[in-house]
Amino acid sequence: MSAYVVEKCHINAMLRAGMYSSSNPLHWRFAGEWKTLTTHNADEIGQMLLDENIKAVRCRYPDCGISDLPGRVDAEYLIPFKFEMFTRMPTGVEAIKIARCYVYQSCEDEEFEQTEACAFVNALITHSFSRLPGYEAACWDWVENRKAAVA
Repeated sequence: MSAYVVEKCHINAMLRAGMYSSSNPLHWRFAGEWKTLTTHNADEIGQMLLDENIKAVRCRYPDCGISDLPGRVDAEYLIPFKFEMFTRMPTGVEAIKIARCYVYQSCEDEEFEQTEACAFVNALITHSFSRLPGYEAACWDWVENRKAAVA
């Protein structure tokens, strides 16, 4: 399996997707605490996601220096992460896909599943399902012989 360091814009898109609705912000549980994504902690969460991705890629390519890792690891990556609001919000499908890409690029570290980055991404995927077409119109529970919801 190969891995690369994702672009900072990839992480920005994940954060932006987590901020889809101010009335329903992204929450995740880590180390016994509930966390909430806000514009106030987006820089910190973005840096955490970037650090975990770089750590995983370094696990995959232990003989590489930071500047030799696959993906973009130029001088911009030495600057602390800064959340930037995009003009376009990722769709629900795009949010799920970029979150899954991030997991694929970051799972080389055997401890990834115990990290806050993993908890965040799993919450983002779950959070994004509610934005898929037909989700709101679908029945919450299943009862035989009920007519299908019309999307």
